Amino acid sequence: MMIFCLKYNRIKEIIYAYILKLGLRIIMIRNITFRTQLVGSVSEFCTDSQLVILNDNLNLVELIVLLARYQEEGKSLCPNVYLTNEIQTLLSMIPTSDFLKIGNTSLDIEGIKTAIKKCAPLAERGWLLYLNGSTSGIEYGLFKGPSNPISVLVDDVIMKENADYPVVKVFQVASDCVEVRSNSGVIFNIFLNHRKENSSAPLKSLDSLVQAITKLTEVVYQEQALTFLNRLFFESLRNSHGCLIAVTDSDSAPECLAQDGIILDEPIDFYRLVEQAIKDKGDTSNLESKGALLQGMLNSDGITLFDSRSRLLGYNCDVV
Repeated sequence: MMIFCLKYNRIKEIIYAYILKLGLRIIMIRNITFRTQLVGSVSEFCTDSQLVILNDNLNLVELIVLLARYQEEGKSLCPNVYLTNEIQTLLSMIPTSDFLKIGNTSLDIEGIKTAIKKCAPLAERGWLLYLNGSTSGIEYGLFKGPSNPISVLVDDVIMKENADYPVVKVFQVASDCVEVRSNSGVIFNIFLNHRKENSSAPLKSLDSLVQAITKLTEVVYQEQALTFLNRLFFESLRNSHGCLIAVTDSDSAPECLAQDGIILDEPIDFYRLVEQAIKDKGDTSNLESKGALLQGMLNSDGITLFDSRSRLLGYNCDVV
């Protein structure tokens, strides 16, 4: 083998010399990808995660790339994927949780791809995808928190810092952007596009929006209203083609928006709807019905208008 290598290298030298003698150029082609930088960026995170699945940091890299633009049968899918070593412990933290094991697969990249393919089409309407790692492989399936839209968010329970069980959440925030967070408090966003490193986190704007809409609501049910609107906006904005939302501290629509738009005679008061649902012992039918209307308005052209008391004032507005 050594003799062959020496001869092969000598042949290359002769060929290169001949090409140069003819005055021809040698064009070297190099591939430049995000992969090398991404592998280095997540290596320390994977080590600190204490997760069996992330003993090989390439597993996280492949999962990030896979979720950035995941599709099945031409349909874009955005599953929330939770990596853990102890799925039963995780489920015990969630009140009234539901659970469905789908199968087992190998502890490698192909196993992760199999799990995502089998579960991603099911991970909608509150269902979340889990990958439970062990030395024998990966168990995968789905779980779900409470169905009540004003109940505590699953992440508010299982993503709190907890030394008893490690968990990492990986999900697509927007096309070509994946957020990775652990319950140790580490959060980072991976942009698989030309975005600059100092770009703001996509969900930061969403948090600021919901805070602005609930700023002047009463404290009693403010947290529940914030939870409902946060969940509703996240689902709506990810499925929409893009929308504009304005928030005013005034009780009525600004004149510049009111002249050309649909201003509701009776604003939809989401704070009062949340309050009603709580007082009606969990009957959220009216709240969910109005939430469906909001989702339709967000898919309309123009600006959707709220005031800072969580009231929906109008939609399809243009600045005049």
